[in-house]
Amino acid sequence: MSHLGDLIALSERSKNTEASLNGSSYSSEKLNHCYREIVKIIGETMRYGYKKDNETEIVGNIKNPIVQIESHVKFIQALFLNKVNLERRSSISFFTTNYDTLLEDALALNKINVIDGFSGGAMGFWNADFEFSAHTERAASCSLFKLHGSVDWHRDSEYGLVRARYGTKYLLDATDIMIYPQKTKYVETQKDPFAVLFFGLRSALTTGGQNVLITCGYSFSDDHINSEIEHCLRDRNNKTTVVAFTDEKPAKEVVINKTLDRWLQDEPFGERVFVASKNGLYNNSLTPANPEEGKQFEWWMFSGLIKFIESGEV
Repeated sequence: MSHLGDLIALSERSKNTEASLNGSSYSSEKLNHCYREIVKIIGETMRYGYKKDNETEIVGNIKNPIVQIESHVKFIQALFLNKVNLERRSSISFFTTNYDTLLEDALALNKINVIDGFSGGAMGFWNADFEFSAHTERAASCSLFKLHGSVDWHRDSEYGLVRARYGTKYLLDATDIMIYPQKTKYVETQKDPFAVLFFGLRSALTTGGQNVLITCGYSFSDDHINSEIEHCLRDRNNKTTVVAFTDEKPAKEVVINKTLDRWLQDEPFGERVFVASKNGLYNNSLTPANPEEGKQFEWWMFSGLIKFIESGEV
């Protein structure tokens, strides 16, 4: 998508509105059509599902969706309904880079009120200034910031940014799904809705008090998100603690990943970074603290994290 976005930008600036690739020329119109079709396929795949069973491909569709939500439902129940910890949980904000709707669907199935920047009903309209403001926070149990957009967000030329049901014919272009722009199009992240969403992340990280940022399934490959986290960690007055549930991805001179390796060894804030991995718990060091030699943990996986939240067992 990043390369295709670059070609579109080049074609739009060229004299004949074309870009060359491997000796062939493609018009800006063709490249844009290709981009939209790929985004449409991404949206359909996320909504209805895809998996490969041995050599057999199983593709979900509107009549036969194959996406499962059981794990997300258990996750929400563990966070909000679990009685093991009798202390009342503080306000929870979710920040996700996933395009799918599993998290908000699981919250709704568990009757958890959530603020996501949209007003309205099944068909919602972007109203972030109102929805994320302080006077509406008290009516919700949590806030949800989809930093990379969503498969049910559409940028319509007439109605603006809307959250729309699949299958509707109200919108002029069903392929205009609002998902995160390619890496080279950084300027798009400075516009609504992405600017508002990243401001929400920044605000949550810099709020006074003992904040805890917990990540699961995040590879730390998004430089924009990483820079926001690192900025708050380097603030001497900030008390945010980062707990990353992730597996090691060892490579040449890399133990976990480049970002977490660097943070764990950073003297000013390394003590506020914890990594719960398959091999143990890292803190301010690239050597895990493992009470039992050779034991491996499951808490770095989504299913293992749910079990850990429910019972404290690793």
